[in-house]
Amino acid sequence: MKSWKNYAIDMIKEQAEREIYQENRGDTDSDDETISSYNLKRYSKLKREYSKYYRFKVKNKDNQYLLKLFVQTEFDRETLDFIIETPRWSFITNSLNWAMSWVYTKTDIMGYIGMGKMFILSTNQYKRILRLIYNDNNNEKNLDDLLYLNTMNNIGSGCGTTTLCMAPLFKFVTATEASKGMVYSLKKKGIDSVFCLDIEQCEELKDTSYDIISCLNVLDRCEKPISLLNSIKNFLNPNGKIILAVVYPFRPYVEFGGIDNKPLEHIELKQETIEDYVHSFNTNVFKPNGFELDAFTVAPYISEGDALYQNYVLTDAVFVLKVKDR
Repeated sequence: MKSWKNYAIDMIKEQAEREIYQENRGDTDSDDETISSYNLKRYSKLKREYSKYYRFKVKNKDNQYLLKLFVQTEFDRETLDFIIETPRWSFITNSLNWAMSWVYTKTDIMGYIGMGKMFILSTNQYKRILRLIYNDNNNEKNLDDLLYLNTMNNIGSGCGTTTLCMAPLFKFVTATEASKGMVYSLKKKGIDSVFCLDIEQCEELKDTSYDIISCLNVLDRCEKPISLLNSIKNFLNPNGKIILAVVYPFRPYVEFGGIDNKPLEHIELKQETIEDYVHSFNTNVFKPNGFELDAFTVAPYISEGDALYQNYVLTDAVFVLKVKDR
């Protein structure tokens, strides 16, 4: 483990790197051409390192149907921005975490002290999996004028960094959270947010419906994941869709509710490979509960780092679901 001296040196170097990066940032577009020569080296290096998180291959001939639903994404400018500009846990935030742990849960603490940042897909990548961008003779075209999304509810939105990535695609955005600390963080970011332990019992959500409901990395953290999925149906507009992200492999841990941090509802999955994982979710979870897989991608699930690493990365499967027979 690194000494506190080496940890402090790393923090100073990273802050200097962030300042240089911002000075050379250039245009805010995600195209390679808009990145300055200084930052392009860093971009190219990280793009190579992160490429493995975007790969999806099908070896089983019975799973060939997945290739028609797979939307290829790749490392882009917005992903680079998050990695470079998101500070890791510091001596101050660690000290606050220790002091507050006598009163609050880990999730609440992260919300109150402004930590818990995470990243999955950029705004442009969400456009891709929602079919708001299509490819015609290798020329990308935006469908914003033809298909305009009005409302979204992000269930279990955490501190709001993923919500903000999706927000530009909608006129109205709501976030629901089971952590009061995270609701505090959401409101500080200007996100309309609701404290909610059960969406079916939430008074603020009564008689509401949405074009899109996103539920990112929540299923493995809630006590009744199947019940949650089925409850979401009741809040979708006709032709509405769900964006569902789940960490691969699936290893549930329940902070609120459950028994001994285990969920009350079990999801049976085959997950030797990411191919098996996606197929199992489709056959064991989506289809039996009345959902149709519309599209999916795989991407890195990036969270802020600590004394050991600048950031932590897992693999996410991100699904777009429709309700059958609607």
